[in-house]
Amino acid sequence: MKHVLFYLMISILMEFSYAQNSIQKSDVQVLNYNFEQDDGSVLNFYRQYSSFTDPGKYAYLYENLPDSLPELCSLIKSQFIHPYAELPRYRDQIPEGRQDESSMYPTVKSILEGLLSYDTSGLVNNRKPENRLILGCRHNAILLASILKYHGIPARVRAGHATYIIPDFHTSHTICEVWNEKNKRWMLVDPSMGKVDFSRDKFDSSYDAWLKLQKNEIDPNLFGMPGQYPGVISIVGKVCTDLASILGTEYPIYQYSPILDYAFENDMQLTLEHIETLNRISELMKSLDADNLSKLQEIYNNTPQIQITKQFETITTNTEKNTSAKNLSIKKPIIEFVNIPGGTFMMGSPNNEEGRKDDEIQHEVTLSALKMSKYCVTYEQYDLFCEATGRETPWGFKRGNMPVSQVTWFDANAFAEWMGCRLPTEAKFEYAARANTTTPFYTGDCITSAQANFNGIEPYTNCEKSENKGKPLLVGSFPPNAFGLYDMHGNMLEWISDWYSEYIIENKLNPKGPKTDVLKVARGGGWFEPTWKCRSAYRGGGIPPGNRGAGISFRIVKDE
Repeated sequence: MKHVLFYLMISILMEFSYAQNSIQKSDVQVLNYNFEQDDGSVLNFYRQYSSFTDPGKYAYLYENLPDSLPELCSLIKSQFIHPYAELPRYRDQIPEGRQDESSMYPTVKSILEGLLSYDTSGLVNNRKPENRLILGCRHNAILLASILKYHGIPARVRAGHATYIIPDFHTSHTICEVWNEKNKRWMLVDPSMGKVDFSRDKFDSSYDAWLKLQKNEIDPNLFGMPGQYPGVISIVGKVCTDLASILGTEYPIYQYSPILDYAFENDMQLTLEHIETLNRISELMKSLDADNLSKLQEIYNNTPQIQITKQFETITTNTEKNTSAKNLSIKKPIIEFVNIPGGTFMMGSPNNEEGRKDDEIQHEVTLSALKMSKYCVTYEQYDLFCEATGRETPWGFKRGNMPVSQVTWFDANAFAEWMGCRLPTEAKFEYAARANTTTPFYTGDCITSAQANFNGIEPYTNCEKSENKGKPLLVGSFPPNAFGLYDMHGNMLEWISDWYSEYIIENKLNPKGPKTDVLKVARGGGWFEPTWKCRSAYRGGGIPPGNRGAGISFRIVKDE
């Protein structure tokens, strides 16, 4: 039986041993830890379990695990299926109704109990997909931290933004920092991506992103999750979550601090007091020695606005197949449709169109006449669907005639079916967006923030810079196109029925995408997108259908 020493990658040895029973404490008061003025007290703190990393009675599962970090990361990853990036490829092997299970398994103890309920073999590399849990990066990180702490190795969970997941984007992500005893330093480890001791240039620490934001050194719209409140909200949220994590409380992803409510309700603006507090926290987080950790504890405990005390609504019902009405007395919403005549058009973009991507191959398509909803489906309309079918209503600060968001492709498709309609194909959406135009936008070669809601600070080539409103707006806030459709450029990305793949250009009459694949398409561009991504031909491809974003909505179509 292997004992308490682990050997890290590249033959780096952890040259200390720490008795297992000295760190098995489920009642550690992590936000009131008495840091002595030496490095030893800091390392001892990060050897202790938190309420989230404590394995409880399941610690025995850690006894015979691999000795190297790369092997351990691979083992951890094989226990989970990421709800957005991986679940679609395993859809045929996962029972209906299982999707993002983050709210079901907030702690390591609950994770281990859940894994054993499917397969009593424990933490094994050959765990079948149907016996894995549908969990993401935060759960990978807390499980790694828990295993390392069991072996006396200091480890802490860190929240920030990774630059290696989505090209040219800083993706909201959670990893670990692991103490390297031989070299006396902390190293970054990302178990969900199998990265060990990688460069800090690849991971934006929460405090660094905030401080750079204050100096206008970064574009905040490139931070977060595409379609899920990127920008200031993501950066501020990460500072608060990261602070709680380094103080020993690795809160679940559905919890957040009240400061985010204030930002949402005040057009993403913070008070001077908020900014000063975040500046102070960020400066202290640059060096997590005993003195700074003590000061951070005091700030956290005395500042309710940054404490992780709020919780998003979570989805617990089946969002793929549950379309049967449970309350037949509820009337379906009234949807305004626009009649769109059939016709032939050139789908895709010409080779000389600025911003053109290789997947926009231009080809001729003919479509039959159809009806398309004039606006995106609104919260008011979607809430009726939830009430009728027993679904959880999606989270949102403002409802009514705001375009519904926080809905997966499965949710959108279920609503469309409930209404006796469908989601539009790519061809139908682009044809409707163009409205008989051939230019990049239905407004011509340029578009401004007076015509659509997008990040006008990043204008299209040879066009003037305009405003970035930084938030979604009510449906119909801008003039319609020639077909009478609103917001076909900007405001919200919109789910499309098609799976994302290369165009099948041989299909010229009412084309559809492939019958199955891994990722879906979203069209139209969002309020957070640069101008070129709002073009009629732009394909927002590569989005997992289980993605639930604050920037993704949908509209519906039916035959004329």
